[in-house]
Amino acid sequence: MLDPRPYLEKDFAYHADMLDALLNEKTKVLYSEEDGVLLRIGGKGPYAISASTAEAMTKMAKLIEEERYMAVVRPFRFIPELFAAKGKAAEMMPCYQAAYHSKEPVPEYEVPGIEIKPLTEENLRFVCDNYEDDEDYIKSRIEYGMLGAFDEEGKCAGFVGFHGEGSMGLLKVLPEYRRRGIGIALEAKNLNIRLKSGRIPFGHVVVGNEKSMGLQRKIGMEFSKNIVTWVFSDME
Repeated sequence: MLDPRPYLEKDFAYHADMLDALLNEKTKVLYSEEDGVLLRIGGKGPYAISASTAEAMTKMAKLIEEERYMAVVRPFRFIPELFAAKGKAAEMMPCYQAAYHSKEPVPEYEVPGIEIKPLTEENLRFVCDNYEDDEDYIKSRIEYGMLGAFDEEGKCAGFVGFHGEGSMGLLKVLPEYRRRGIGIALEAKNLNIRLKSGRIPFGHVVVGNEKSMGLQRKIGMEFSKNIVTWVFSDME
């Protein structure tokens, strides 16, 4: 098996998630040859696949043992080979991958009347009510490290964090607080936290979300030219 880094480093933005995953000692390299790389992020998390040929996609798909799985797959044109080996997925989410290639921190933004600080378990219900009603998942994200933006009365105006596989996300600014620069302030501080920890800041933006792409570009992220696709098998 080859070192996966030379293959992945040929297109940094396209493979930033996989390069970051390799910084996690629990990540498993299941396949790494000249025609592609297959990782199991964090050992038990989603799969990440990059194939240069249809044949490579087929070989790697057969290494996914679970019937129910999540994977970040590239390129899109070889997904039929994945489905042929594993059965058609219940859902797909095509995204552009944003990545930060520099080692230098980005400028941070001050918002008058807003303090950015870590969230605690006291904020769990608020995040669930305003983002995703999955308490176990949100609790794990708060424990990992989420930031909140609080006004002068102590009310939470928005938040940001990291998804389980390492991507920057969970960004939400409440409608009454928008157009004040809170979103970019949260994103910039979150990026610098990731960078300081020695990891690669990256995120996924659903194809068509131009507003989010503009925000990521503002803080210095670059986008992959080609899409990566989240594939969700029937997880029920």
